[in-house]
Amino acid sequence: MILAGGAGTRFWPAGRRDRPKQLLSIASDDSMLRETLVRCADLAPPERTWIVTNERQAVDTRTEAPEIPADHVLAEPAMRNTAAAIAWAAARIARVDANAVMIVLPADHVIRPAELFTRTFAAAAQRATDAGTLLTVGIEPTGPATGYGYIETGDAVAEVDGFSVRAVKSFKEKPDAHTATRFLAAGGYLWNAGTFVWRATAFLEALKMHLPGHAAVLDAMEADLDAGRAPAAEVYERFENVPVDIGIMERADNVELIPGEFSWDDVGSWLALDRLRERDAKGNVTSGDVVALETSNCIVIGRPDHVVATIDLDDLIIVSTPDATLVCPKDRAEDVKKIVEELRNRGLDNRV
Repeated sequence: MILAGGAGTRFWPAGRRDRPKQLLSIASDDSMLRETLVRCADLAPPERTWIVTNERQAVDTRTEAPEIPADHVLAEPAMRNTAAAIAWAAARIARVDANAVMIVLPADHVIRPAELFTRTFAAAAQRATDAGTLLTVGIEPTGPATGYGYIETGDAVAEVDGFSVRAVKSFKEKPDAHTATRFLAAGGYLWNAGTFVWRATAFLEALKMHLPGHAAVLDAMEADLDAGRAPAAEVYERFENVPVDIGIMERADNVELIPGEFSWDDVGSWLALDRLRERDAKGNVTSGDVVALETSNCIVIGRPDHVVATIDLDDLIIVSTPDATLVCPKDRAEDVKKIVEELRNRGLDNRV
């Protein structure tokens, strides 16, 4: 099950409400959703793959995923966070296969190599099958990042195909710099990548226990679930807006973790291109029709029908689209979302 919603605010102006980052070509010439589907092909065939998106992005999502059955692309009538999205998909999947094991993955991560990714999640799926536990795959920190949640791991409880399965002591919200440094020094803390593995029925049981309001909404959706159709917006909007980490994983007592040893990047802003794309001799990452003179360490995204030319620039992000252009210092990349907020404040919703 692939989570493919989002608002595209950090990748404005290329990313928009109707075309968030998973529909953009960030790490390669393919969209991130396309890359995710290819990466998952050895875990499950198209007929056992599901995507949850929203109504605004459903058409483009189906275009990027033509091999996925149309009724497996679930378009939320309202955005209610990951617990709701996963609950809807789990209820649908459980009706198709009562013994199904779900691998839940975001559509906007870059993971390499694919072979190690496949073996890791296959091991997690085997553990979920055998033990009925709720699993997550955590990422070894490469530094004291403050933009990710952390997972405190406990003792090893099993080994599956050479992968250690560990108990989870606690989930930690995004820390400040001091706390993140302390986590790294202490050891035993992994980044929370928002990836999960469980039996569909085990998740639905946890939902009843820890998010009974969500379970009640599923009950109200029963006729729609049986018919395989999307619920009415007024029904779906009854879901509380809560992420699955907080609503289920932090509360359940049967949560386990497998450390992910693959390379992982959640592509949080335009700065990700520095890590994921090839740079020229002066450290620039360029795409489209770009002429960069005396320019270094810049990210310049143009387009085929419009030349972007630069002279004597350093450490900037420049993105040109048909109706908007972004220019900002690299160290302000996270503030791009503030532009989206300002555009909305000015009533320019057609630009976001």
